[in-house]
Amino acid sequence: MDEGDFALDAEAPQAEVTLPDGQHLRAKVLGRRRDRSGVWWYRLAIDLPEQVEDRRRGLALSSRTITFSAPFPVVQPLPGEDYTSLTPPPPEQRKRWRLSPPPHQDGWADAYLHRPDCAQAGSTGVLVSDEEALAALAGPNVTAPCPVCRPDTVLKHLR
Repeated sequence: MDEGDFALDAEAPQAEVTLPDGQHLRAKVLGRRRDRSGVWWYRLAIDLPEQVEDRRRGLALSSRTITFSAPFPVVQPLPGEDYTSLTPPPPEQRKRWRLSPPPHQDGWADAYLHRPDCAQAGSTGVLVSDEEALAALAGPNVTAPCPVCRPDTVLKHLR
């Protein structure tokens, strides 16, 4: 989910946020991560009322979603809310590579391995972990590293 393009999930956990002036509010938790010192940082969203101009009816009430980040203890988890789905998997389980079919059946390989943001792969294929990428490169099918994004330069250090 991109930072600027998301819909608030009704099932997203909530947390209590203490504003600088001492007010408390509840916000939807979009994500969280620990920094190097072990402090949790939360990515949050709140809906605020907003005035909009309607050509036929004049002024109308709408809402605007505001996203922001704050650390614990400014953000307090609420009892009974499940935050585990917001924590990314450990690095060895993250899907960091894209395995995609060859462009236009080029005959050189059965599949190509790309970095996930490689323009050569587009959005085709499946995302795989480091372990799955290494297995694909060593497997019986001919899987070639993309010559543009060169995932093999990173993967060779993981062998």
